[in-house]
Amino acid sequence: MNFTELLRLVYLSVACGAISMVITKGAIFDGFHEWLEKRSPFSEKLLSCPWCTSHWVAFILVLVYRPVVMTAFLPIDYLVSVMVMVALSSITTKLIHWAYSSPAE
Repeated sequence: MNFTELLRLVYLSVACGAISMVITKGAIFDGFHEWLEKRSPFSEKLLSCPWCTSHWVAFILVLVYRPVVMTAFLPIDYLVSVMVMVALSSITTKLIHWAYSSPAE
């Protein structure tokens, strides 16, 4: 993995964390969450957890942008890329939560 690929993975990881936070905690999606809770409580629980949602977002980003961390066996390489992206995006979600939470939380 060269520096450009590493930087691309970091950018995508930050985007994954930000997208996951917007989907799970953003007020813009409140109506969607209410609708989903009535129709599928399990899906609503998945979409209210940034960690859970980041797996799906990372999977989609890997399918679209194809960053590869390892270069041994492509299906496993993509899985490793998803997991690395999820791990890095969890740092992003924690930073976003920390930046926007009140001191009492």
